[in-house]
Amino acid sequence: MNASPTLADLSPELIRRWLQDHPEFFDHNPDLLPAAITASGKVLSLEAGQLNTLRQKNEQLSTKLDGMLERVRRNERIHAAFHQIEVHLVTAPDPLELLRVATRDPERLFGIHRATVALSTRHPALLTLFASVASDPEVEDRLFPIDHKRLTETLRDAPHPVIRVGQEGNNRALFFGAAAPHIRSEALVPLYAHPDSGPNGLIGSFNLGGETPNRFLPSDATDLLRDLADILGLCLSRLQGTT
Repeated sequence: MNASPTLADLSPELIRRWLQDHPEFFDHNPDLLPAAITASGKVLSLEAGQLNTLRQKNEQLSTKLDGMLERVRRNERIHAAFHQIEVHLVTAPDPLELLRVATRDPERLFGIHRATVALSTRHPALLTLFASVASDPEVEDRLFPIDHKRLTETLRDAPHPVIRVGQEGNNRALFFGAAAPHIRSEALVPLYAHPDSGPNGLIGSFNLGGETPNRFLPSDATDLLRDLADILGLCLSRLQGTT
């Protein structure tokens, strides 16, 4: 009878053949493979395991990079759209075209449910200037005179946009007219005769209303909205000065 092989008799080749004949060995003894991985029933080398890990990390980085690039492209489209509106505002030849650009363009370019302009009753010259075009189909129900005190109470005498969500906007009809029942969130941006004129130069507000509660949120960046409102305020003052 042949004696059982001793440890001294176990060559690497003999061990290899035995493992090939008993692939389930590592399934029952996974602690013997701290640096290898198992896939499709085959034991992979440490180098193959590291390569697989690197590939997974590369895929994750690629996905993150694609997301970053898409955000960059989206921001570029937003900036381009704002720039387009600002150019159209500056070149608007009359009150009707100014209101049309200020209200219809944001609705069309950004999918906003309703954009409007409110003018303070403290500036009757402005109200008179726009009274003749307020009922035009191009801007109908998008221009509203608002008592100056009510306006300042809502805007809180702040240069920053006021973001209201849900039931916060209990006076939405003042800013959105017949569209108010459909508004679930809004951004009310103060309009000034000049960006540096302060509260005393308040002439109205530029109002954007969304149909969903998360269309405008307090955490949203508002720099572009403020820039747009600054240009609109200057254009309103310019038109008033030409009458």
